[in-house]
Amino acid sequence: MSQFKKLLDYVWKNWYSDIHIAEDKQVAVRSASGDIVRLDFILDRDEIFWFANNINTPDQIDSLLQGEEIDNSYSYEWNRYRINIYFDMNGINMALRRIPQNVPSMEDIWLPDSIKDVLKKNKWLILVTWPTWSWKSTTVASLIDYINQNFNKHIITLEDPIEFVFEEEKSLINQRDVWKNTLSWDRWIKYALRQDPDVIVVWEMRDLETIQSVLTLVETWHLVISTLHTVNAPQTISRVIDAFPANKTNMIATQLSLSLEMIISQRLIENINWDGRVAAREIMLQDSGISNLIREKKIAQIFWIMDISLSKWMMTMDHSLAQLVADKKINIETAIPYIRNKQNFKDLVKFYLSK
Repeated sequence: MSQFKKLLDYVWKNWYSDIHIAEDKQVAVRSASGDIVRLDFILDRDEIFWFANNINTPDQIDSLLQGEEIDNSYSYEWNRYRINIYFDMNGINMALRRIPQNVPSMEDIWLPDSIKDVLKKNKWLILVTWPTWSWKSTTVASLIDYINQNFNKHIITLEDPIEFVFEEEKSLINQRDVWKNTLSWDRWIKYALRQDPDVIVVWEMRDLETIQSVLTLVETWHLVISTLHTVNAPQTISRVIDAFPANKTNMIATQLSLSLEMIISQRLIENINWDGRVAAREIMLQDSGISNLIREKKIAQIFWIMDISLSKWMMTMDHSLAQLVADKKINIETAIPYIRNKQNFKDLVKFYLSK
């Protein structure tokens, strides 16, 4: 354990976000700029298994040895770590994600104040999207913390595993770990309604059953927050609708047009000094125009509504990137891979420079 503690101390001191451990190989970490860096730490098979046995149950270890992966979490000093353990062709591996003990505020991660108005509502669906390593969990945690600090609500979360740990302020909070505190996602969602919640957090809409359950929870007059691995608002809406059989898509489109309040799609971009990252965010808020397009399944036209609705606190990814370039937070070359309309991007940058 001493070797692991030395490693975690070093990672915490240098603000690395992820740790990759493989038997008899140099430990690798992800730096603040997003690059993989190798360290002078090497752990052998016995050391890795010793740690795995100390944080997992015998049943979990048996599953691992039979070819399953294990998700778990571990607390040490001022940080928690989300841990995935798996085998590859060379042996046992661990991937650890550092989760700070203190939940960042909305201001800390540059979320706009307009989102706070959405969190005051008692019914709606909020989705936070983008692939791995984009602060989805951090953003969701920040939203939960704002509700906790400002409203007398009952918040229930379902996580796999639990990452950020919340201290109750104004709200009552129950955090539940799939497989430890309940038998399955579906079972938890079924019984959540009997636990008198105001806010329900389903950490990931991972399959048709979960998506269907989330939409049902919204219809029962709850604020529901969840995540999806999609890259923008239209793709998110299409993913939800297309998850259902063809004979149900019209019904789901109508249901979504009435329940979806906001989509936050975000990406971490290297900053101008290449020593850290900043978040570029696309924000879609529900309005009558977007609601009609969802109901009619004219999803591709949503970008047009978002482009002309900036005054309503919407933001496309192109506008967010242009603003970051104008504010000298990122380089234009760094933004290029994520731009949707490259022809208009320089004009957008000029627009934000003139403000």
